[in-house]
Amino acid sequence: MVRMSFSFLSRQLPGLLGLGLAASLFAPVIATAQIPQTQAPLPAAAPFTPIGELDWAIEPNFDHASPFSEGLAPVRINNRWGYINRKGEMVIHPQFDETWGFSEGIALIKIGRKRSYINTDGKVVMRISSKVGFISPAFSEGVATLEVGDRWGYFEKNGKILFPPQLDKARDFSEGMAAIQKDGKWGYINRKGKVVIKPQFDGAWEFVDGLAAILVDGKLGYITPNGSIAISPQFEDSNDFKEGLAAVSINDKWGYINRSGEVVIQPQFVRAKDFSEGYAAVFVDGKYGYIDKAGKLAIPTAYDDFVGGFSQGLAMIRVGRKAGYVNSMGKLAIEPQFSLAADFSDGIAPVKAGAKWGYLQHPQP
Repeated sequence: MVRMSFSFLSRQLPGLLGLGLAASLFAPVIATAQIPQTQAPLPAAAPFTPIGELDWAIEPNFDHASPFSEGLAPVRINNRWGYINRKGEMVIHPQFDETWGFSEGIALIKIGRKRSYINTDGKVVMRISSKVGFISPAFSEGVATLEVGDRWGYFEKNGKILFPPQLDKARDFSEGMAAIQKDGKWGYINRKGKVVIKPQFDGAWEFVDGLAAILVDGKLGYITPNGSIAISPQFEDSNDFKEGLAAVSINDKWGYINRSGEVVIQPQFVRAKDFSEGYAAVFVDGKYGYIDKAGKLAIPTAYDDFVGGFSQGLAMIRVGRKAGYVNSMGKLAIEPQFSLAADFSDGIAPVKAGAKWGYLQHPQP
């Protein structure tokens, strides 16, 4: 019955587009118009006191700063958001009420109640109708989700509706498929909108390295791209596979399984994060430390909540209210001194020093 319902949707797709659905939800900008740029000069760098021997890639001079994506990062100055490049130059001047990172060459922005996508030149390439509720700020494999009247669908970067908003729920595309919900059950469609794994699960998530988590009768397991069960549903909670292992919860304790479903690190932790660069953060006796893939505690449990994963040999840790970075030997590479910080990526990390945000240069070994 559900398969028939989806077959009907697929047959109706051209007709629905013919009714002007795409035109009513998106207004692609054919003659690309430049968003008016703020001509006032950028404020001078705010005074700050360097803490220790820190090397700033971009000095702290922003009210907020987000990670870089595709060479640009959203930053806020005087309650307006713009974008800088990796040299710290403002390439799209602060003028937006809200911004998101660039994804596949475009970024979602908001001015007042109006939302649009811009390109890396700051030019509007797609305007979004007020009929649209949620819309994904990030594209995956050229496709993003949208919600209209509590129904979900997919669209492409040119504004073309790939799958009309008629689904109960929809997740991002990954490895050529997307998890969708129809009539209370979850299955998967491909880029043509064709059902490739019929809706039959109580929950379903994105494919990562050839496996996707699914929910059956309150338990989580994993399937392959052809829909066969790879690891039977048996876990109370689970993460995606990273570096060949996945964190899973059994009897309220977290451990790790391999891709065959074998428990390789016994469930014993209150919380457990994904592996990155060979280490995973685990929560024991009120503190975080890091284990290796043998389950051995490689970095003692000494850190407070909201720790990061390893990236470029360093992990963001917190001691009390201050954030710093530790290396894989368990030694502090950068003393905890920031009120907020994020992981390193391509050699820099956004941190909040005092009242301002900047970008820290990765310390060379």
